[in-house]
Amino acid sequence: MSSSSSSEPDSNTDDRFAPPLDVLRQFARKRATRPPMEQCELCSVEIPEKHRHLLELSSRTLLCVCHPCSILFGDPVAGAGKYRLVPSRYLLLADFCMTDEQWDDLMLPVNMVYIFHSTSAQRLMAFYPSPAGAMESTLPLEGWDTLVSSNPILHELTPDVEALLINRVQNRGGKSYREHYIVPIDSCYELVGLIRLKWKGLSGGEEVWSAIAAYFESLRKLATPYARENASERRA
Repeated sequence: MSSSSSSEPDSNTDDRFAPPLDVLRQFARKRATRPPMEQCELCSVEIPEKHRHLLELSSRTLLCVCHPCSILFGDPVAGAGKYRLVPSRYLLLADFCMTDEQWDDLMLPVNMVYIFHSTSAQRLMAFYPSPAGAMESTLPLEGWDTLVSSNPILHELTPDVEALLINRVQNRGGKSYREHYIVPIDSCYELVGLIRLKWKGLSGGEEVWSAIAAYFESLRKLATPYARENASERRA
């Protein structure tokens, strides 16, 4: 991620599809401020710290839900086009094909981005984290089609609630990461929230870069490595 970012959202950004600021703050502060037990936002039963989320499609707001409610909304029909259950799969795309030229074509001011398909907008959407929150970037359709052709796993992204997360942040040793994940959308909200909350000054400060490193370290441990060769073996 570069040290410079716009302090105001781009005028072309549609704020309906960016994570609401309240949601971002919620994810960044939850561990420090949450009460002993939270409540399901549908049925009000108490729920543990680790729980599932629903995405309200019109506002892109996350709702905390209990296990029974998550089972109910596991059926897409149950959401009646209003809610969708956020999945729980994390994949590390070990053999993801993306050249530096393809990355440069995205023309992002930072070195990370998450990309998902929005059913309400009826198009792909790309957002990058910034001190001002999630900022939308125009995604060239031709470039995405090329990525999908080279990486068929992208056909399997669940609309609205799963994203391709790309990390190219340079670490302190000078090594630039080339990491590609499929993650639940709430994980993207968490990343945006911690950057917005912890960023200080022009370069971000020690705290935010440590938090970003910790986030991706946790993601590496959580994600299941995925390679096309292994997937073919499993199908066989």
